[in-house]
Amino acid sequence: MRAPATAHWRTELLELFLLEPGHATEEYLEWLNDPDVNRYLESRFVTHDIPSVQAFIASALSDPNVLFLGIRARDTGHHVGNLKLVIDPHHGLGEVGILIGDRRVWGRGLASRAIDCLAGAATHELGLRRLTAGCYRSNEGSVRAFQKAGFHVEAVRPAHFLLDGKPEDFILMARHLDAQL
Repeated sequence: MRAPATAHWRTELLELFLLEPGHATEEYLEWLNDPDVNRYLESRFVTHDIPSVQAFIASALSDPNVLFLGIRARDTGHHVGNLKLVIDPHHGLGEVGILIGDRRVWGRGLASRAIDCLAGAATHELGLRRLTAGCYRSNEGSVRAFQKAGFHVEAVRPAHFLLDGKPEDFILMARHLDAQL
C-alpha cells in the first residue's frame, strides 16, 4: 500500500513516509538491538541485521493490507521511528503498532502526534472506521501516547505476556474513526 503525499501524512512536528528497504540503516538497526528501545517489542527475541530488516520491510511493502511507515522529525529531518498499520479491509479496521527508536526524541510527544496523524489518514484516505492497538501495561509511555491520540482502553488481558520472567497485563485500546468524519 502506498502512502499518498498529502497533508494527512504530515504535522508541524513530523511527517510519515513509506518505508523501503533502503531505510534499513545502521541507526535503525541499533534501535532494534537496543534493550531499552525494544523492551516491549516482540521482535526483541530476534537478533537483527541489515538484510533481515530489509527483508521485513520488503515483506510489508508486498502486502496490500500493511502500511509500514517511517516517522521523520521535521526539525532535524531524521528518521526517528516507525508506524505499522495492518488493515482489515472487510471490516474497515486497522491495527496500529509504533516504535520511537531514537531515544533523543522520547518525551517530545512525537508518538501521540504520529498516531493521530495516521488516524487522520486512515479516516480520510483509507476509509477505515476503527483503529486498535495493544501494549504491555508497564509501557506507560505507549499507553499515554495512544490515549493522547484519542484511543480508549477497551480491555485488559491479565498476565497475558511474560516480561523479564514475570506475568504482565496486555492493554487493548481502540479509537473509533467514523464519528470523526
